[in-house]
Amino acid sequence: MLKKLVWELLIAIAGTNFKKEYEETANLNVEVFLKNLLFHAYNNVPYYHNVLRKAGAIKNGKVCLANFEKIPILTKEIIRRRTDELISRDYKKRKWFYNTSGGSTGEPIKLIQDRLSKKWNMATSRHYYEDIIGVDELFAKKVLLWGARRDVFGRGIELKKVINNALSNTVVLDSMSMTETDMRCFVRVINSYRPEIIRGYAGSLFELCKFVERKQLSIHSPKVVVSSAETLHGIMRKKIESVFGAKVYDFYGSREVDGIAGECKYSLLHMFMFNNYIEVLDRYNKRVKESEDGRIIITTLHNFSMPLIRYEIGDMAVLGPQKCKCGSPLPTLRKVTGRRIDYFLREDGKIIYGGYFIELFWGKDWVKAFKVIQEDYKRLRILIVLKDRIVDERQKREMEEKIELVMGKGCKVKWEVVDEIPKTKTGKYLHVQSLLKE
Repeated sequence: MLKKLVWELLIAIAGTNFKKEYEETANLNVEVFLKNLLFHAYNNVPYYHNVLRKAGAIKNGKVCLANFEKIPILTKEIIRRRTDELISRDYKKRKWFYNTSGGSTGEPIKLIQDRLSKKWNMATSRHYYEDIIGVDELFAKKVLLWGARRDVFGRGIELKKVINNALSNTVVLDSMSMTETDMRCFVRVINSYRPEIIRGYAGSLFELCKFVERKQLSIHSPKVVVSSAETLHGIMRKKIESVFGAKVYDFYGSREVDGIAGECKYSLLHMFMFNNYIEVLDRYNKRVKESEDGRIIITTLHNFSMPLIRYEIGDMAVLGPQKCKCGSPLPTLRKVTGRRIDYFLREDGKIIYGGYFIELFWGKDWVKAFKVIQEDYKRLRILIVLKDRIVDERQKREMEEKIELVMGKGCKVKWEVVDEIPKTKTGKYLHVQSLLKE
């Protein structure tokens, strides 16, 4: 109770009380939010003044949502080239701050965000945990297995972060380093602290669970496990649920737009339309139908300092039904299938899901870690870390045959034994990566 009172006092002092925003999450005022954003962007953001007028989204000084889908897609390249034009003229009147994308697959983009967007992000998180999975996340005991050093420590171990973690009952484990010694320490901490929630990168949770199983260790079973920041493949989910003895919930978000969708008990991901307006489009920018795969396009509804309108985040997902048995009014995704680099491309235009290659390594006891890289249509390179310096040549040939089956005859596979698979700057595992651009 004392922690809660102190926390609420600090929020009030910081001016980030999000009670009003949280209450508004119950109302899907998407059209109102969109109109307010477009009107603001037209009048205050140089880039959008011309873009919205040409698209017909603004007519005679009024918003015309009927032409919303005519607004051109915003790409990371456009943001890099025209950053200054995308910033609202009135941003200095707002409590603003800098943020960047994760930069897992390339140069990060630099963004300006503000206090209002932060409050909506906090409200979104509360809505997900309390209203969708039924957990008081803010004050539940939590262990966070995270890899982004600036999220874990900031610039050095900041006093503010230490206080925040203490008040919110959060223990942070730095998954940038996951040696056997580190992971034994993680298991001891989890068993000692006995958290209700364990949250972390999908890859980090997966590696820890493989270690626990391999070493035949026992580990505390939390109420829920929440996977985020990376694609949660089916084999990863099964392993994590088996080892922790708890359901894994997939939370989909990104640094530049925060929470996008969260999984419910019926395994559908509900899109947080009150915070980010989400479209799922095919390669021709047409809306996909239910159960079809498409590109995620996002409009940030509450960041007026630097609005992102129809921003292509670089992820792919399968559209779900409009309604779910869990009772949430939020529309759904069936699954997030990964970043576009997680898909391999054939010369005939066929797309091969990267999860296929991950499953090839399932149960291969001689492989400790791996990464499959598509260098060209007919050329793959596989980095492997061996367990005992011995390659199972029979299994290796079988894998090459299965790769040729999906990638086409003549596909060459080059194997490269390495000491370790490098993580991204934010500590993520990229098990598959295509170097081709569609």
